[in-house]
Amino acid sequence: MTTSFFYLQYIMRIIKITQIVLLVTFILCIIKSNAQQKKTTEDTKQKITLNDILAIAGKNSLDAFKAKQQYGASYWQFRSFKASVLPKVNLELEPLSYNKSVLKRYDSENNIDVYRPQQNLNSYGNIAINQNIEATGATMFINSSFNRLANYGETESKYFTATPIRIGVIQPIMAFNRFKWAHKIAPLQFEYAKKEYLHELQDIKLKAVNYFFNWASVSKKVELAQENVLSTQKLFKIGKKRYELGSIEKDDVLNLELDVYNAETNLTQNERELEKAESELKLFLRDDSPLYSAPELPELISDLQIDAKEATALAEANNPEIFNLKIKKIEAQRDLDKVIKENRFDLSLRGSYGLNQNANTAKEAYGRLLEQQMIAIQLSIPILDWGERKGNIKTAKMNTEVSEIAVQQESDKLNQQLALKIIDFNLQKQLVAGALRTSEISKSSYEITEKRFLSGSIDLLRLTSARKAWQSASENYITSLYNYWKFYYEVQQLTLYDFQNNSTISKNFDEILDK
Repeated sequence: MTTSFFYLQYIMRIIKITQIVLLVTFILCIIKSNAQQKKTTEDTKQKITLNDILAIAGKNSLDAFKAKQQYGASYWQFRSFKASVLPKVNLELEPLSYNKSVLKRYDSENNIDVYRPQQNLNSYGNIAINQNIEATGATMFINSSFNRLANYGETESKYFTATPIRIGVIQPIMAFNRFKWAHKIAPLQFEYAKKEYLHELQDIKLKAVNYFFNWASVSKKVELAQENVLSTQKLFKIGKKRYELGSIEKDDVLNLELDVYNAETNLTQNERELEKAESELKLFLRDDSPLYSAPELPELISDLQIDAKEATALAEANNPEIFNLKIKKIEAQRDLDKVIKENRFDLSLRGSYGLNQNANTAKEAYGRLLEQQMIAIQLSIPILDWGERKGNIKTAKMNTEVSEIAVQQESDKLNQQLALKIIDFNLQKQLVAGALRTSEISKSSYEITEKRFLSGSIDLLRLTSARKAWQSASENYITSLYNYWKFYYEVQQLTLYDFQNNSTISKNFDEILDK
């Protein structure tokens, strides 16, 4: 009896050991299969970096095309200004003007008005060269004209009038000189357009960073959801085997099965979010290449700390908004000068000298030329306007002061914004390092917890909690990395300075419109 009982116990131990060995083998096979499946999925997609997305965005996006066209409009506007200060040549022709009508005329012999028929043919031509003088606001001109008049009817006659040359000047005295102010402002506006174009390119980079990290974040969620599905399926299979061996209860198996359904539902939702993120990225880039790739998270810029004083100086030199504030200040001074000079006496000088003649033939019209001289001084002085002009000047001065205050406020606001961005960036590197370390620790913790659960030393609740902590830490790491690069490109946008390469951001503007 004792011997039979001993043999029975021995057989039971062998069976139990065999079951444990089979169970361990089963677990190892599932783990190996999951690892191979994960590796196959990762190898099918090519990695694409943030710099790749930035390059595509700067080349293909509609925002880049829009920025280029806006710069093009400013370029041609400046070209028009440069052309406006050059001499202009105008040709005015009236080759044929025929008139046949009955007109009221005065009859001097009878001292009455009479109606008489009139029929004539007139031809006229004039060529003129005009030049604006920036220093004084004057306009100089040289012209040459010719006129032929032929009368028909009861009395036929032909007349020719020629002015081979006439030189003149129109000079306002102590008046508003729009040429001088235009010469001050137009080059600054063109320089502002260049800086605004570079600013828009940085804005495109910020949008690209946002789309890239949104894509990366959702991709990571899908990756974690896929791992979660495989993990819950694996644990459910193991749980059923352990339930058959009597090592866990029925409710644990049901919870494991419920985890599988939740994980599959979460995966479906994240895959839908990934399709949406990829669609938004494709629409922004106007390129399909990211759809067949996987995002590769960028690294931090090693040991980069931005000095606030240096960045403020760079912003004052490069930022288009600060540059635009300087332009507004000059425009306010221009408007004040205009109001002051237009609301006091007007004095102008006009003068011209030329040669002309009229005759019955074209040849005689160009012979024995007579001098043609004209000098005129025009003066307008307000005697009584009940304070209207004084009010206009006071209003302009007040508006100028308000404009200067607004310029100072905008400048202070921009400097404060830059300072806060620099503080955020300089602190973000430490936060990224902490988030990365937290992600690594939580992953290791989950792997240890999973092994302990498989060995039966902890319950399912601990395992679920460890998995959620790992997923949350992974998402927080991507968010902190996104904030790092967002802050960096925001500072770069405000300063138009590349702190990675220690160089001012610039472009070959001569090639922009040729592409």
